[in-house]
Amino acid sequence: MDFVIIDSVLIKCYGKDRDVAIPDGVTSIGDSAFQWRTKLTSITIPDGVTDICTRAFYTCSNLSSITIPNSVTSIGDGAFSKCESLKSITILGSATSIGDNAFSGCTRLKNITLSNGVTSIGDGAFYCCSSLTCITIPDGVTSIGKEAFSGCSSLTSVIIPDSVTSIGHGAFYDCTSLKSIMLPNGVTSIGDDAFSSCKSLTSITIPDSVTNIGDRTFSSCYSLKSITLPNDVTSIGNYMFYGCSKLKSFTIPDSITGIGHGAFSGCKSLTSITIP
Repeated sequence: MDFVIIDSVLIKCYGKDRDVAIPDGVTSIGDSAFQWRTKLTSITIPDGVTDICTRAFYTCSNLSSITIPNSVTSIGDGAFSKCESLKSITILGSATSIGDNAFSGCTRLKNITLSNGVTSIGDGAFYCCSSLTCITIPDGVTSIGKEAFSGCSSLTSVIIPDSVTSIGHGAFYDCTSLKSIMLPNGVTSIGDDAFSSCKSLTSITIPDSVTNIGDRTFSSCYSLKSITLPNDVTSIGNYMFYGCSKLKSFTIPDSITGIGHGAFSGCKSLTSITIP
């Protein structure tokens, strides 16, 4: 395979090789450098590469595994999006950020190991990774982006560290196999639709640190039987528990000053609400 390299940036490649080793001396894999290389099955990234840029491997549909070396500090937006054969990813050492939609649409991705250096997981980072079964979010991550794990329909286990303070809009939307989740004490904000349509979710632990919960956060969680809101939450958002058909009782904390439209609509099993 032939490469176009300018100032240590791999700009483009030409050829139909299935197994590719990026030359030593490259420090950045440029925007769309390998985009649509559908015959590519494996790639070796050398130590020394620091950046994998936007859509660098977009729709490399036969790429099955990849190890990202210690030297890489950032993984750009859509870098591996729609790599539909990608089954495992290991991100070593220095990577601090995972860009928006970085691995979205990697429908066969089952295993991912994130480096301890990661501090942010971008919007839609693992959107519709429908084969992903578990994820351990490293210590140091402070935010989980909008729709970061939305549509991860096989996800059964999520470990969230104490460092996380916010869970974005729709972060775990439609994670239909997720049965339980414990949020750490550092979380202060849970976005709109964060756990909406988690149809198998039976329990969730919300810490006292949470002060803001968005609209529709638990809507269509058909299996949710009980939930306790922290005392510092001041409002129950619009359609927050819409369609939670197995929710039997609910106690409204003393701190609540407003209840949104349709908050308990479709809660067919709800027999008691305690109002302060």
